[in-house]
Amino acid sequence: MSAPGRRRPGPPLPSAWRWGFPVLIAAMAIWGVVLLFGGLTTVLDSRRGETRAAVTDPTAPGFEAFVEQTWSMLVATEDAAGELVQVAVVAAADRTGGGGTVLLIPVEARIFTEEAPADCEPACRLVDRHRDGGLEAVRGGVASILDVQVTGATLLTPTRWESLAGAVDPVVLDLAYDLVDTAADGTSVVRFSAGPVAVAAADVVELFGFPDHSGALDRLARQQDWWQGWMGALAGGHPRNRLPNLELDVIDLLATVARGQIRLPPSPWTDGGGTVVVDDGWLTDVVVEMFPFPIPRVPGQRPSVRLLNGTGDPSVDELAREAVLRAGVELAVVGNYRNDGVIQTRVIHRDPGLEAAAEALAAAIGGGVLFDQYLSPVTDLTVVIGVDFLLRG
Repeated sequence: MSAPGRRRPGPPLPSAWRWGFPVLIAAMAIWGVVLLFGGLTTVLDSRRGETRAAVTDPTAPGFEAFVEQTWSMLVATEDAAGELVQVAVVAAADRTGGGGTVLLIPVEARIFTEEAPADCEPACRLVDRHRDGGLEAVRGGVASILDVQVTGATLLTPTRWESLAGAVDPVVLDLAYDLVDTAADGTSVVRFSAGPVAVAAADVVELFGFPDHSGALDRLARQQDWWQGWMGALAGGHPRNRLPNLELDVIDLLATVARGQIRLPPSPWTDGGGTVVVDDGWLTDVVVEMFPFPIPRVPGQRPSVRLLNGTGDPSVDELAREAVLRAGVELAVVGNYRNDGVIQTRVIHRDPGLEAAAEALAAAIGGGVLFDQYLSPVTDLTVVIGVDFLLRG
């Protein structure tokens, strides 16, 4: 008989239970680790989740990059009296390789905008905006005309132009007729003679703003001829050495453009009977070619787009970019689809609220519309270019 208050020892555990239970716990822990790593691998390799190993080769499938917006500048010129006499927009095609476009805009160009002052309705001219608000008003007007924003703006006076243009030989223009200056007392002096004339740096602004009996477009053509000659004189070798040794953005931009192919497109403005009229389609073509990756005039107002080439042919990139920009969207990301040989061009959206925007873009570029809730949220829409885009081209 056992002593009171003492517990009797229980029977010993079976050997299978004593060793099997710890082994079971260890096996469950190992299996949990295997499941964890397997799940992570599945997520990282998932095509639906858009999270994959980084692709750094721009020619490889799966490469994507945010666009570097086109470097551009508004160059406005005032005469000695402070009047706006010239507006030029300079845009670089390639910061590294150089080249770019110079677009001349007549100061008489009209701006149809809700911000137009009441005293110049139904529209304002750039020269009017300059009188009212100076350089920033002109910059806003140019953005309204081009429907894109420029990176910066600079105002050049006769003194500044003399410094800027004086580092190269005078530009020679071939004038069709004499430019005659008439004084207040009625006497006339031929300021610039017909035929070849060398325009000294000190006379550049006077040439830009010289009144022309033939109208604003002839004056614009003279300005364009001068820019063509001057940029040609800067081109070749090291253009920076033919510009003033000043750390100014406008000088850096001009030197970059002069390093490559320089383009001065024909003016999209025509004579409208006492005013200048713009051909909107022509201007759109100029702007699309001039600004490969434009800064939106009003950021966030238009759907943002991720443009992926699914054909494997890099020559499609420029054509696709221009087609998308003409559709009036904001281009934010470019790259290649994860595999080549895509047959059909398609516009993909992840938000049902963007279905109408996707359909409008698809109709503009030619393609189908897809909904994908797992689509990358980086942009509103994703465009995948297929082989059919080339066949339509």
